[in-house]
Amino acid sequence: MADRRYETLVVIHPDQGEPGVKELAARIRKLIEEQGGTIGQIQEWGVRDLAYVVAKQHRAFYLLFEYRATSKALAEIERNLKLTDSVLRLVSVRQAENAPPTPPRTVRRFEREDGEPEGADRENLGEEMP
Repeated sequence: MADRRYETLVVIHPDQGEPGVKELAARIRKLIEEQGGTIGQIQEWGVRDLAYVVAKQHRAFYLLFEYRATSKALAEIERNLKLTDSVLRLVSVRQAENAPPTPPRTVRRFEREDGEPEGADRENLGEEMP
């Protein structure tokens, strides 16, 4: 079977924290490589609000994996991810062979109690940072 391009977006429980997410990303990378896949890129999107409540959570960590693998490898990767307790949701999409890579997104960290992202200044809202 021929390798195809895929991207998988994984939504991870927020209780994992930054170190837990990095460890899980390494485990997923190893899983893809064990199945004969090659990683194109991994993007950590940080903590984002969910569109609706999933497993009583309003926020979650997002990880995007772009890789090449066979369809059998994709099925095994998805099966393993579904069995992982910290994964709330995942979606895998086959990409066109000539599709450009996904542009990087800004990483969002946990927010402070007042709802502002860490390191954000109210005075600088709407202004570009140097």
